[in-house]
Amino acid sequence: MTALVDGILPVLATLVRFLVVIGVLIFVHELGHFLFAKRAKVRVERFSLGFGPPLWRRQRGETEYRLSAIPLGGYVKMYGENPEEEVREPTRSFLHQSVWTRIPIVAAGPLFNFFFAIVLIAVVYVVGIPIPTAVQIGQIMDGSPAAQANLRPNDLVLAFEEQAVTSIDALKAHIMASEGRTVRLRVKRDEQELVVSVTPTQDTASQEWRIGVELRPAAFVVQRTNPLFALGQGVAWTWRITRLSFVGLGKLITGNLPASEGLAGPIGIAVEMGRQADYGWRSVVFFTAAISVSLAILNLLPIPVLDGGHLLFFAIEIINGAPLSLRKREIAQQVGLLILASLMIFAFYNDVMRLFFPS
Repeated sequence: MTALVDGILPVLATLVRFLVVIGVLIFVHELGHFLFAKRAKVRVERFSLGFGPPLWRRQRGETEYRLSAIPLGGYVKMYGENPEEEVREPTRSFLHQSVWTRIPIVAAGPLFNFFFAIVLIAVVYVVGIPIPTAVQIGQIMDGSPAAQANLRPNDLVLAFEEQAVTSIDALKAHIMASEGRTVRLRVKRDEQELVVSVTPTQDTASQEWRIGVELRPAAFVVQRTNPLFALGQGVAWTWRITRLSFVGLGKLITGNLPASEGLAGPIGIAVEMGRQADYGWRSVVFFTAAISVSLAILNLLPIPVLDGGHLLFFAIEIINGAPLSLRKREIAQQVGLLILASLMIFAFYNDVMRLFFPS
């Protein structure tokens, strides 16, 4: 019985953590739509976290707030959003607003996810980032240069060619710069200091010079930054993740990255979140920020029913001088739903295969 409980508790903790994080990200996204709709004086009839039947609801002013049964999404229902809806107050109707008013309302959701990622990273930098002050050898690959040089797990790397080593990145940079020449590492093993000669080899896939070890930090110092610099770090980090996400998306489209590796669904996200939790709260925050960026990019894809699809319709409306016909929009939305459902099913399939049938 104790073993069963011990097995279930981590799963429950991961599930709760996942639902809280996804709930927060959905709230931030929908809050963007909500606030910009309010700013444009568009009536918001419903603000829902989740889809399906409501578990909780409360009417405050002209808006009903809901917590619904299916937690993987949310929506803001605006007055006059449905073209077939009878509109008695055009000034409060979403579709009766100019296209230049509707664009910020729709774009605000993804933008809020980008801003939220920036804020999360900035907060971590203000609180403090652990900076490694010592590097330790972890796992060693069989037959690697490190194994041949008699390096051992838990060896503490003190210096590289008499240059003090204080970070993993610095040691990797030194190894890369060696370009295959034999180098000397000064290590501490138990209480004894040793000098070990090792000859890096070049990885055929990445063309990087390596010695075949896992490097891990052995000691840290927490480095705190002022809020302004931290905000800059948040912007830089978010931009980097956004750029890498688009590069990955491009590789998926061209087939250079298999879809089985590039797409993850709720199960995969939850499993990875549990893994990140093992490394501490900062890792969870960084992962949450990355998911926030991914949510923003996903919603900006020009797929009808997503925010990007609506923005595409608005662009067509600006070019043509009139919105698409209702029939064309309905067809496009049906195609968009089919595409989105296919992606979700495939992502779920990937999750199941990775979890239960790992290669």
